[in-house]
Amino acid sequence: MWYGWAGTNLEVNLSRGTVKKNEGDRAQYEAYLGGRGLMTRMFWDRVPPETGPFSAENLLIFGAGPLVGTGASSANRTCLVSRSPHTNYLTYSTMGGHWGPELKHAGYDTLTFSGKSPGPVYLYINDDKVEIREASHLWGQTVHETQRLLRAELNDDDLQIMCIGPAGENKVYCASIEHGPGCSMSRTGLGAVMGDKKLKAIAVRGTRDLAIASPDLFIELRDRIRLKSAYFRQSRGGGEEGGLAKDTFYRNMEEVRDWNNTHQLYNESLSKNGGTVSVGCADCYRTCINSAHLPDGQTIFLKCRSRHRFTGAADIQDFDFNFRCIALIQKYGLDDNSSAAICGFAIDLFQKGILTKEDTDGLHLEWGNPEVIPALLEKIAHREGIGDILANGIYEAAQQIGRGAERYAYHVRKLEPRGRPMRDYSQSVKHILNDRQDSSPWGNVSYEMLAKRPRDKSVDSIYWAYPEEWKKDFPSDTVEMLSKTIAYDAEDCDLADCSGLCHFTTVGRGSALTLPREQMALLAYATGLDLDENKMGEYARRTRLILRAYNSILGERMRASDLQEQFFSGDYDKLVKMLEETNRLMGCDPEGIPMREALAEAGLDFVAGELERRGIIPKAIAEPVA
Repeated sequence: MWYGWAGTNLEVNLSRGTVKKNEGDRAQYEAYLGGRGLMTRMFWDRVPPETGPFSAENLLIFGAGPLVGTGASSANRTCLVSRSPHTNYLTYSTMGGHWGPELKHAGYDTLTFSGKSPGPVYLYINDDKVEIREASHLWGQTVHETQRLLRAELNDDDLQIMCIGPAGENKVYCASIEHGPGCSMSRTGLGAVMGDKKLKAIAVRGTRDLAIASPDLFIELRDRIRLKSAYFRQSRGGGEEGGLAKDTFYRNMEEVRDWNNTHQLYNESLSKNGGTVSVGCADCYRTCINSAHLPDGQTIFLKCRSRHRFTGAADIQDFDFNFRCIALIQKYGLDDNSSAAICGFAIDLFQKGILTKEDTDGLHLEWGNPEVIPALLEKIAHREGIGDILANGIYEAAQQIGRGAERYAYHVRKLEPRGRPMRDYSQSVKHILNDRQDSSPWGNVSYEMLAKRPRDKSVDSIYWAYPEEWKKDFPSDTVEMLSKTIAYDAEDCDLADCSGLCHFTTVGRGSALTLPREQMALLAYATGLDLDENKMGEYARRTRLILRAYNSILGERMRASDLQEQFFSGDYDKLVKMLEETNRLMGCDPEGIPMREALAEAGLDFVAGELERRGIIPKAIAEPVA
């Protein structure tokens, strides 16, 4: 009997047009918990590092952790593991919404695609019915039109759909996989891998219940967490547009100015465009996604930094302009972070004389012009003209353009970072060490702010989820304390990816509604596993160490020099010390290669053996015979 998990993995070979259903390997489920942990181990076992991102042997592995679909608060995350065309490393992307719970209710924990279809197809899942269907009529369609056509064709308005737009079809390196309101798998260009496999969409309908090992205890704890959720929403205004007024805007990471009244301007623009409704993901208290209805009839959804992403890239303090750009990326299927950075990079090169009108098909690229970025997004999505070069990301584009463009190519191991200044040590270390090179899931709230926040004793702690003994050290900017918090946050996020919880409701997010001990109890009640803190830590460490080991084979090294000198103005020695200490706490050497001792403690001797065979770690020294 399977509890929490659905117990079945779905395999689709697009080259052969076959579908198989395999019962889950219970030993691996229990060793890796599920979600990203299980999927990372599956990828390690099946895809040699010599396999390229656009190889037929590269796998797309979608999956949802054991808490997804159970009704646990914020347990709605879908994870995708694959090899990135953008960075060339093994990577992952996560997404909220309703697709993951629907997959679980259809009866599947993971969905794996191998091979390449000879022509466009989509996958239709309706409980036991799983069909690969022809999709030439969908190829070339936008995201919204694809979803509309599929719901009409299958006569089901409740279908949960993921699909790519023209950007994914054209294998743009920052192509996203779009799902629903404000929910997509955007980082590292995995939409391009879907496009390469000629897989246009995945439509899922599930009607089955999930079994819970201890339903009474599970429901009692779930409801207690929901009460905290209600308190948070009332006291904090969950889903409100917060923090924007304090943000600093950049163009190609060169500081321009602090804008005034951004919070007010955003809300005025939202109200003008009918943004009166905020939505959330499945089983989540946080209505953190704002909607806006544009004059052309399109509805867009704004979450986190998408609310102001393109205003900074264009140096235009106009949220109507930003809404127009967001409409384009949600239409074509593009990552807002990378596409905004790429457009800002192109404008910067033009202003410096490195790009000319001859390169840009006659476009005059300048700051403050609201027509420039929409024109560039059109070209990037369709790989037209200069867009064909920019579609390969900032790093590759700079190599192709030459003429000194490399100096202004702001990236961390080929991927465009989020728009945050690298003068902050914690943000810099997070950018270097995060396996998606995206610091957003780690510690969005500064530790100093967290320590000073008042805590209401009438509810179980909402604002504090670090070990209690750390309180006396807050605030602290020592290398040791900052490294501890970064490593702790990283482990928490890895565990959330395995269980299926949203990062923004766990440690360090400023709203730790599901505390570590509560997550452990939910998992035990759902799955029937006998868990303790050590086992929980092992799930997270195994997940990270396997990913690090795989990418170490591919040549990835995590160094302070990943941040170009012109983009970092702090104490370089302190940055190096923080990087090395955080790596040590994560079980890795100073350059991010997993250490043999950490691998052994995590039960990953087979990984150590492969690293040894390839000469990445030295051979073990045999113990002398007594």
